[in-house]
Amino acid sequence: MKTFIIFDNSGKTLDRFTIINKETGDVFGCSDNPDMPGGGGVLIGNCASHRIVMYGTGWRQRLPGNIVIQEEVNNYINNARLDPNWLGKEVDLNYLPMNVKHYVCRLACSDHEAKYSKTNVVYMSNASESSASSTKVL
Repeated sequence: MKTFIIFDNSGKTLDRFTIINKETGDVFGCSDNPDMPGGGGVLIGNCASHRIVMYGTGWRQRLPGNIVIQEEVNNYINNARLDPNWLGKEVDLNYLPMNVKHYVCRLACSDHEAKYSKTNVVYMSNASESSASSTKVL
């Protein structure tokens, strides 16, 4: 998944992992167990949110263009790489705990709910089987 870049601050904060969507500029934070209650898997914001222009009567928003969003994302990522104390060190998706991998894979299909990646389909089918088997036992 080249869409996301992930930083790990080695557990300094609850939201240990910072996940940046390089296409949209959305920034997410999550812990080692983002699906657990209080585990922390949340949208932090967007890299280009400070570029939104209010016009007209003040309630309409004009979103920045894709070029501006991409430049803001690049600046955000470069600043994070230059200062590892800010977000932590960059990590590869393969070195993440399984819970965090599943969280990132679910983020990948958030644009179009009907369009899932193969990883999401496998994960969700396993989750539904495990929940179905747990209901059979009860």
